[in-house]
Amino acid sequence: MGASVTSFGGAAVAQATTTISLEKADHLLWLGRYVERAYTTQKFILVAYDAALDAEGDEWKGQLAELGFDSCAETPQEFFQTCLFDRDCPASIAHSLDAAYDNAVRLRDVLGTESISYIQMACDALQASKKSDAPLLDLQLIQDNIMAFKGCVDDFVESDAARNLIKCGISVERIDLYARLSYRLGRVRQEVHRLAARVNRTGTPYSQADMKALVELVYAPTFPEAVTYDQLGLILVHAARVF
Repeated sequence: MGASVTSFGGAAVAQATTTISLEKADHLLWLGRYVERAYTTQKFILVAYDAALDAEGDEWKGQLAELGFDSCAETPQEFFQTCLFDRDCPASIAHSLDAAYDNAVRLRDVLGTESISYIQMACDALQASKKSDAPLLDLQLIQDNIMAFKGCVDDFVESDAARNLIKCGISVERIDLYARLSYRLGRVRQEVHRLAARVNRTGTPYSQADMKALVELVYAPTFPEAVTYDQLGLILVHAARVF
């Protein structure tokens, strides 16, 4: 890894930068991040919800504090209504899906209608689950549609740079969530490896210094078995600065 943040070499990278504007690159990255945020956060919320139903007291709320949820609700049911459906809560599934869709519609010429339709169907499934007497099936449809969207990106997005920007966003979000929640830490090294393999294929300026720092952190002998809170904090800092 070099020290330059914005310099690129090679014809492939130069060609990629001419086809995707910085504005579209930003939308592609955040599309990947918000799609993954909805997917992984929902999985985590449902696990925490199951645990909350069997718990005494309010200890279960602390499991979601790192995501930004702060609720005075007295029951798990009321609290998780906010986690799933409150569009004004930046950490909610509804907010993430809305943001993913907002980014996607600005990329219609890059993504195609079929890819965007899966994000719309995920939004529809969330709304259906809010009204349902048996919401778990509709919540599962959110996961299924997000996975279908990821498959469409591989099959139908022609631009290699665009595909890699979305996937870099997904990896950055996974690294952030796994470190923030101390969740699936064994997978962080894999995501950093994927991110390092893709950043040069995006045609977008990135911080090589922060990418190098991330690699060093997750390949340290103490990671993940003996990782410290401070090390997890550094992972969050450097992941946020890569792009």
